Amino acid sequence: MSDEKLVPIYTTRDISKADVIRAALEGEGIRCEMENEHQGGFTGVTKVRLFVLESDKDKAVEFIDVHEDGDETDDPA
Repeated sequence: MSDEKLVPIYTTRDISKADVIRAALEGEGIRCEMENEHQGGFTGVTKVRLFVLESDKDKAVEFIDVHEDGDETDDPA
């Protein structure tokens, strides 16, 4: 197990969206952990955060930026 720390990369109140993003990142080979995934009756109230290893942060953020709007050309970078 690596001593590398996990860093937050994404926050939302939509647990379904967070779960889709987590699955997509894992499909790209990026380990991803979710905070507050077991919200019970508080779905949509409590923020959900996604974390990745610090070394994967840039790759994960770029992946989300490219795919979140569904059109790579909308990315301002």
